[in-house]
Amino acid sequence: MTKRTTMGRRNFLRWVGLGALGMLLLFPRVGGSAGSGSPRLDAGPSGRPNLLLILADDLGYGDVGCYGGQWTPTPAIDSLARDGVRCTAGYVTAPVCAPSRCGLMTGSYNQRFGIQWNDDRSKYNVGSHKVLPQALKAAGYVTGHVGKWNVGADIAGCFDETFDTIDWEADYFPDKDGHYYGVDSATEHASSKRQGIWGPERPGEEYLTDRLGRHAVEFVEKHKRGAQPFFLYLAFNAVHSPYHAPKQVEARYSQLQPPLNYFAAMLAALDENVGRVLAALPENTLVVFLSDNGPAKMPVQKWPEGWPTNVLAGSAGPLSGHKAQFLEGGIREPFILRWPGRLKAGGVYRQPVISMDLYPTFLAAAGAPVPAGTQLDGVNLLPHLTGEQPGAPHDILFWKNGESGAVRQGDWKLVLGPWQPKRQLFNLAADLGEKQDLSAEKPELTEKLHKAWLDWGATLPPRASPAPAKAGKGKQAAAPGSAEKLQERTGLFATKDRNNDGKLSWEEFWGNQTDKESVKARFEKWDADHDGCLSRDEFIHMGGKPK
Repeated sequence: MTKRTTMGRRNFLRWVGLGALGMLLLFPRVGGSAGSGSPRLDAGPSGRPNLLLILADDLGYGDVGCYGGQWTPTPAIDSLARDGVRCTAGYVTAPVCAPSRCGLMTGSYNQRFGIQWNDDRSKYNVGSHKVLPQALKAAGYVTGHVGKWNVGADIAGCFDETFDTIDWEADYFPDKDGHYYGVDSATEHASSKRQGIWGPERPGEEYLTDRLGRHAVEFVEKHKRGAQPFFLYLAFNAVHSPYHAPKQVEARYSQLQPPLNYFAAMLAALDENVGRVLAALPENTLVVFLSDNGPAKMPVQKWPEGWPTNVLAGSAGPLSGHKAQFLEGGIREPFILRWPGRLKAGGVYRQPVISMDLYPTFLAAAGAPVPAGTQLDGVNLLPHLTGEQPGAPHDILFWKNGESGAVRQGDWKLVLGPWQPKRQLFNLAADLGEKQDLSAEKPELTEKLHKAWLDWGATLPPRASPAPAKAGKGKQAAAPGSAEKLQERTGLFATKDRNNDGKLSWEEFWGNQTDKESVKARFEKWDADHDGCLSRDEFIHMGGKPK
């Protein structure tokens, strides 16, 4: 699907006026303050950088080489860190894809639009708020999108050109009619759910990651010598399931069990296509690379018989947690910026930054104003990354999904959940892996951070998809053996399984709950095989056998 519009006289005059405005680089931060000290730009289109935003899907903090990854070499992504700035505390606004992508494209906390989790995804919209490509388009940029969208705004109204639009997930190889299930379809929001394909199944068919890379290169080649600078949002669906990979590299990863053999091959293809696009770029291009959330816990739907369960597809490196959790592994991601001549090569930035900062950062680089009626929670990172503005970009950061969430201030992070332990306090400077809960030792700090989180939450609108009523408020609690209850306990198991080994030790099970003796009695009762820990099935079925 391709769409191209021309710039009318009104937009042209607006663009010319913005050239002078861009020289000032006075871009508001949260609350209307100005982000000062941004790199000076030359006047006119030739001085404004092209902009490339690359987003991976379900890629963990520890998956790429420059963050310690060992699955497969990632030379292209690593080159961005070598030639740019690698952020070691780069966050996203949510640990699942739809709200995370909303935060990225709006430059604001996704909760401001009623989206806290994926089940809100089809029921919210951003209203009059302008998303990033709309702001850049109004400033005279030609805009393109390739790949996954999953945002509550009409993609056709946001970009000049779109290719291979994916809502949620998609097959990596086409069917016999040449159609990629889940791509460019108004009705196919997911893949076919077939796992474990080394393709193509028919000679000559293009792997979807290669297709996205090809279309991105074609967009760059078309516009890099034009009068207008370009903004390209390249949103790969890799390394998200389904697990499909090119058969020519199958032997290279044969030492890994599925799905990790597919995952490693998919990661290699992702990196290869990042390299293809980087090779096509003009020098004056600001490039950002990050992922939407952490690595996913398996299994997913239609899991093949014999494939292992309770395994991460990917790595969070030294971090605890994974996708769908507010532990660091769910929300801290690879986060790299490269701008030759403007950002120092080989730089490492250790202060917390977050994906919603990229909207004002791109506007600052482009010399573009924040659109009227658009409120940004993000901060222009450029003066911080260049060292012109000392101190952390943010005093405090928040995450939220219902009763669950987190708040970080300085080195301290409070993780909140609906189950015991409901509040866990960590010092990330001393305990990056979030192993030592200090809430009991520092009750005043715990209360302070919790209150800040509650006060922030009180400013938010209700969720677009309200949570089901609790027992006693119009709906009965789920029956102990019901699918709803089993799903609830599955989520609770993942929360308690801090080291992701597929079982709960006594310490993980207890988790500072009150009434230690009764908790211990439950633990011993549910430990059906008396091995001193609870398997996933023992916990979910409370010691009984699955029915």
